[in-house]
Amino acid sequence: MYPIAQWINAALDNNPAARVMTGCEHLPRTNIMEGAEDYRILMDLPGVRNEDLEISLENDILTVKAQRSLETPDGYTNRRLEMPGKVEWSRTFDVGGGVDTEKISAKLDQGVLTLSLPKSEKNLPRRIQVQ
Repeated sequence: MYPIAQWINAALDNNPAARVMTGCEHLPRTNIMEGAEDYRILMDLPGVRNEDLEISLENDILTVKAQRSLETPDGYTNRRLEMPGKVEWSRTFDVGGGVDTEKISAKLDQGVLTLSLPKSEKNLPRRIQVQ
């Protein structure tokens, strides 16, 4: 092993903050934005495929569940594992009555999930004419 690799391994092994827990549930990093006509949720889900993603809505609670599995290819032996083999993400959002739940859409692109939650018509700003 190269001296620099020994130094890095020793530093990581002695630092509890650098250790990665395997097989546990995490909260994915998320940005929530509000526009004039909708809300946008961007969620960081690296390595997740469409088939490993489950999005549901029940009683105004939007739930996003995802998982990713990294397996060691045949013919290779693990020397150091800093990325957990299996990771499960789960996050819930209370969308309340301000969202048109029938028009919620989702798109997964390059490990970033974008949820678009259109505001309900009754919550959009409108101009009231004076007579």
